[in-house]
Amino acid sequence: MSSALELQRLLALRQRLDRALGEQDWHAVAVIDADIRQALQQLADQPSCEALRQARQALKKLHVQALEACIEECERLRQMLLAHLQYAEGSAAYQQINSWQE
Repeated sequence: MSSALELQRLLALRQRLDRALGEQDWHAVAVIDADIRQALQQLADQPSCEALRQARQALKKLHVQALEACIEECERLRQMLLAHLQYAEGSAAYQQINSWQE
């Protein structure tokens, strides 16, 4: 593939990733992550011009932000599940105490 097409591909991937992050579309982020991996593997064997290096660097920077956002989302979901689990355990204990009193 020519450098111009690869550059367009990297810029499109960056734009897609930026949009998916803005929308917090985690499924899309995962799909785009796989597309990024494939694109970078294809670029690995090819000589790189300055524009491609800059596009790769910008994509890498956004990819790091995406990784951090995914980590934060995982932690948010973990906390939510923990809260639900604690609520369920408390509710079960309350019901058990009520059944003893009857």
